[in-house]
Amino acid sequence: MNSVTVITPTTGRATLRELIASVDRQSTSMTAVHLLLWDDVRAAAAAPPESYQAANRYSIVLPPGSGRNGAAPGSALRAIGLMAARTRWVTFADDDVRWNDDHLALLEAALAGRRWASTLRTVWSPQGSCLGVDRFESVGDDPGRGVPYEMIDNNCMIFERILGVAAAWMYRETLQYNDDRLMYQFLKERAGARGRTAAPTIHQICPERLTEFFRTCCARA
Repeated sequence: MNSVTVITPTTGRATLRELIASVDRQSTSMTAVHLLLWDDVRAAAAAPPESYQAANRYSIVLPPGSGRNGAAPGSALRAIGLMAARTRWVTFADDDVRWNDDHLALLEAALAGRRWASTLRTVWSPQGSCLGVDRFESVGDDPGRGVPYEMIDNNCMIFERILGVAAAWMYRETLQYNDDRLMYQFLKERAGARGRTAAPTIHQICPERLTEFFRTCCARA
């Protein structure tokens, strides 16, 4: 049976509970092992890391400062998650994300003999307004992209663990807000053809500073 490790750097914000519930609701044969990575930075009223423990969910608490690496918050924690994973597949789910119930099932179908795949995301404002489906930026080299660069958001990718292990140093060492771009380029060069779900299967809350960017560019759902 296929298994996937879900890597979540977190401060324990309220939306983490929504992510956990959505991971637990997945309708697929793919078993999920959920790793929550913490350092000393905690959201207001965050519950203790150990309170999130479950049969397939584990909290790993790292020393103070482990989650901050220049302008790449959480990137070093992702590196640790990639090295700690023991399943064949790995994916990311930040604590501002929640999954549709068929998210893993559609990703599993998109893999179909491939080493990596991606999905689309519906973007929300911090105030709870739906900004639309991102079909313009986090789509790699898809012909319809509306930006001059290529990237796929961390949360939209799934790949073989062995590829994640080889790329973990990039997450650990980057000081820029670019770890997903580095991983996308790594996978594009080394992992062969990419599978695609062609459907928005995750919901992500964008940072306040990017709200107008996504409001302007996202396709209406």
